[in-house]
Amino acid sequence: MSVRSTDVHDNRAVPTDEIVGAARVADGTPLLQVDTHQVAQRIAAIPSIESVRVQRSYPSSLTITVVERQPVVKVTDGQKVHVLDRSGVGYLTFDTTTGVPPEMNRLPEFSTPNPGPGDPTTTATLAAVSGLPESIGSRVVKVTASSPVDIQFTLKGNKTVVWGDSGQGAEKARTLGALLTRPATTYNVSSPEFPAYK
Repeated sequence: MSVRSTDVHDNRAVPTDEIVGAARVADGTPLLQVDTHQVAQRIAAIPSIESVRVQRSYPSSLTITVVERQPVVKVTDGQKVHVLDRSGVGYLTFDTTTGVPPEMNRLPEFSTPNPGPGDPTTTATLAAVSGLPESIGSRVVKVTASSPVDIQFTLKGNKTVVWGDSGQGAEKARTLGALLTRPATTYNVSSPEFPAYK
């Protein structure tokens, strides 16, 4: 009952070899001697991994299941572009002089005073962005927030959406979807029961 194989599941962006290498479990190691908690901690140190579960699979396998971070917004800082996930963790950085991959360049630009996972404005804003349906999310080019209750989106065509706080996301999205059929430059769905546009 020793490790003869390591099976990795649910990884798409992070190569299996990188995950197995980070696990550092040699073939032939007795399964009972594998500290699954320590193995999980080593794999979780990979920036693009959000969470990981490591299990012994008898008689001779180690099973690693990962959840990868999903890009939500980008933050430009001088010549650097930082990609943030839904928790506000900046896990990828690109140099604008060498080029940003097209799929990351399409992410909405995020502007807030202190972006990061410990910032309430960041977490509220990214919760709002993550909850948008594809029909609206794909049109967002910029996200700004000065506080958790002052979230705004800029859509393609230079249309401004006043979102307010991160609550009632589904109702706001439904209301906005209906309002966008009407010509305007600003749509206010901060109170979805009483929307406005001009």
